[in-house]
Amino acid sequence: MTAGKEKAVMAMDSESTATEEFPADVPERGHWTGRFDFLLACLGTAVGLGNVWRFPYLCYKNGGGAFVLAYVVMVFLIGMPVFLLELTMGQYSAFGPSKLFSSIAPIFKGVGYAMVISASLVSIYYNMIIGWTLFYFVDSFRSDLQWQYCHHEFNTDRCFSDVDYHACKSLNESNVFNFRTCYNSTYAAIHNITDISEFMRVSAPEEYLNNYMLGKSDSFENFGTIRWPLMVSLLAAWIVVVLSLLKGIKTSGRVVYFTATFPYVILIILFIRGVTLEGSYDGMYFYLVPDFVKLFDIQVWQDAAIQVFYSFSIAGGGMITYASYNKFHNNLIKDVLIIGIGDMLTSLFSGLVVFSMLGFMALQLQKSIHEVVSSGTGLAFIAYPDAVARMPVATLWALLFFFMLFLLGIDSQFAAVETILTFVFDQFPKTRSKKPVVVCVVAGLLFLLGLPLTANGGIYLLEVMDTYAAGWPYLVIGLCELFVVAYVYGMGKFMEDLKQMTSWNPGPWLRSHLLVTIMTISPIVIGVILLLSWINFKALTLGDYVFPIWGNAIGWVMAFVPISAIPIVAIWQMCRKHRDMSFFKRLRHLTKSTDEWRANAKANSPARGRNGTLNGYDNPALTTEPPPVYTLSHL
Repeated sequence: MTAGKEKAVMAMDSESTATEEFPADVPERGHWTGRFDFLLACLGTAVGLGNVWRFPYLCYKNGGGAFVLAYVVMVFLIGMPVFLLELTMGQYSAFGPSKLFSSIAPIFKGVGYAMVISASLVSIYYNMIIGWTLFYFVDSFRSDLQWQYCHHEFNTDRCFSDVDYHACKSLNESNVFNFRTCYNSTYAAIHNITDISEFMRVSAPEEYLNNYMLGKSDSFENFGTIRWPLMVSLLAAWIVVVLSLLKGIKTSGRVVYFTATFPYVILIILFIRGVTLEGSYDGMYFYLVPDFVKLFDIQVWQDAAIQVFYSFSIAGGGMITYASYNKFHNNLIKDVLIIGIGDMLTSLFSGLVVFSMLGFMALQLQKSIHEVVSSGTGLAFIAYPDAVARMPVATLWALLFFFMLFLLGIDSQFAAVETILTFVFDQFPKTRSKKPVVVCVVAGLLFLLGLPLTANGGIYLLEVMDTYAAGWPYLVIGLCELFVVAYVYGMGKFMEDLKQMTSWNPGPWLRSHLLVTIMTISPIVIGVILLLSWINFKALTLGDYVFPIWGNAIGWVMAFVPISAIPIVAIWQMCRKHRDMSFFKRLRHLTKSTDEWRANAKANSPARGRNGTLNGYDNPALTTEPPPVYTLSHL
């Protein structure tokens, strides 16, 4: 910490309660090398596998167009406001999640812990998805892509390959019959394909995913053993993360110049190819036209709200962490708009790509859109591979596509792991000088915890983790963030902090809109969704498989471990801190910000007197007018 910051920390704030001093030899946290680094890092984090992998399968699960409509509504009611809060708090304080909440309102220190725990859980299974992309990437180094066909040992007699079918049909029409080429269920379907029951057909890419890569067992109970190719893929993914983060935030900032831009090139090419396929219109119609009856299902709104948190990478600490490395006067208002709108449009565009492919697959399998594949986390790894296999020079496009998926995933993973690392460094500042060791230890532990995902039944565990670890915790954390800023810290102070950093002075209409959204609409929407989702809870399913009670119980534990950190830490703070005070004085004391909250602002203030002291709003002793206090009665 610089001498300027040390002086600033020692300056007394009229609303402060405590000061935590750090050793003078503690290394600096570091900063982005430029504003563009931060913008691309956040865009790369927000635009990730959540857009091209998670969004399409949730859309498929929840009726297509109805989910799209719910998602767009949730972006503006929840996503953008919480995103603004996180970037503002992170940039203003220059702290990671745990230290941020312990300084803005010590009693809510557990919110930061909840973020770190959630980030840890998500990073465990998220890197397994990245491992899948590496598996497909390596297996794409073939002259002929294997997921197109049904003649492998792992295929069943229900497998349908469009490539095999047309090859056999061509041979049959030319009176040249090759038994080895046509020996699968496809050849039997040549003469009378319409007589085959719809439920009998399974696409070749789906069998490749389930039977070859995953070695999927028939149930969660039959968990099986570790599959070594998947374990090696997971290990390789963690090695890449470690190498990218070893030198700190500046290294990952440079990496995202490429990782955040290249995916758009591939998606545009796949979209052009998708819309030229027969049947693509039916898929896009399913995707774009909502079934309004579905909008009365709380599950649709719950999944849409959770997807917003997941897609924007909010409530997991990643955006707070990245913003904490910003220069104090960075104009984050523009960043919020660019990243937020860009993320939403990317999700919508990715959905178009996937559903144009699903429309084609539905035509080939003679099924309706919602019956093409088993809904679940593997949807993108069925539709996308089928699409690239139909491109000219398919091997090249497969390599480019799965490299793109890998890039999309890895920069989002950077943010999750950086959140964990920042937690360690903020809690134990002296470890900053030993970052390589800390990075390797954290990555090693997360790799070991992810090993069960490489087993035959790992897909069931991954489904549980994706549903619960990234579900309720995000909603609860987001609700707490809104409550802390709006009703504990105060919207007046928040708006002044924002103005101090950006010189942004919104007009009366925009200011009122922000106040109404953050203080009422956003928390009410999240609260209602949480309440109704608990009331209408249903056991988790994967296709036709219903998870056992103990499987859902594992998910409940994963959800409530991070959530429980919030009340547990609050109780601990009340019991252990300032025990000489009465209960209400202690409560009032622990809901005020500490000296550290404004340390970064004071150290970066351009207004200083002759003796180096701070003037204006940065020095409460010289402030003539306190920040305005906004309440609902002012609207």
